[in-house]
Amino acid sequence: MFDKLADELREQREKSQLSLQQLATKTRIDLKFLESIEQGNFAFLPELYVKAFIKQYAKTVGLDENLIMKKYEAAKEGKEYNPNMPEPEILKEEPVKKESHQESKPKSAPAAKSYFENPLEKKPEEGNKSNKQNLTLLIAGSVVVIAFVLLYVFFFNKNEKIIVEETPIEEIVAQETQRYEAPAAAPILPDSAVALANTDSLSLTFFAKETSWVYIILDNNRAEEFTLNPNSKFTVKALKDFKVTVGNSGGVSLKLDNQPVDFYGRSGSVRNFKLDRTGLIYLNAPPKLEK
Repeated sequence: MFDKLADELREQREKSQLSLQQLATKTRIDLKFLESIEQGNFAFLPELYVKAFIKQYAKTVGLDENLIMKKYEAAKEGKEYNPNMPEPEILKEEPVKKESHQESKPKSAPAAKSYFENPLEKKPEEGNKSNKQNLTLLIAGSVVVIAFVLLYVFFFNKNEKIIVEETPIEEIVAQETQRYEAPAAAPILPDSAVALANTDSLSLTFFAKETSWVYIILDNNRAEEFTLNPNSKFTVKALKDFKVTVGNSGGVSLKLDNQPVDFYGRSGSVRNFKLDRTGLIYLNAPPKLEK
């Protein structure tokens, strides 16, 4: 399924009379990643970045990027995208799952019924009938209100999913464009930041042979994230240690206080590690900032 999507992207690029190198210049995406996309290999980076690159590729060659993303999601599930298959099928499945989670509230209705019926047994039959009718109306009204609230919640949650899925892709594309230029000049720090940098006692420098992205936690109290383009470097400082996640780990090398670090990565794969004065330790899971 991925091969069919890759062929569609490549054919549209050729129709647009763009070479891969020209496309790399327009999109600011590394030529190596564009080649992987056209080969049907979509596992070269974490999925969030892959989606951003595919969408930017489609937009640049004149395809409908939203339609391409739907085809990507279908291919990921081993299916062929069918434009005649309406999305309401997905909408029907979600309320069913969430209603099953919320059904515990309506099930409590029988208990409420017994609560009202017990005192009514002592009243005349006419009063009992009237109260039972009122109780039935009360229960029916409660069910209607709960159903309305559930529908509102489901609709609200649907919007949240769309925002969570789409917004990061747009932001990432914008960030990628800016970050490719970031290593060209060192930022001007305020006096407080300069003072902090002067007190740091460890300096870690990343050297990039290929496009790579880095998420780093400094001394367990602050975090930074940046992308390195080929033949660039970036330096961070800390007091005692670094906890790092590196994407495309085979494309970088490290120096701690200007001394080479024994770090081994693999092209297209992610590495997690901790580094301090005692040495480097590989981690099984991405580090998290402790609050």
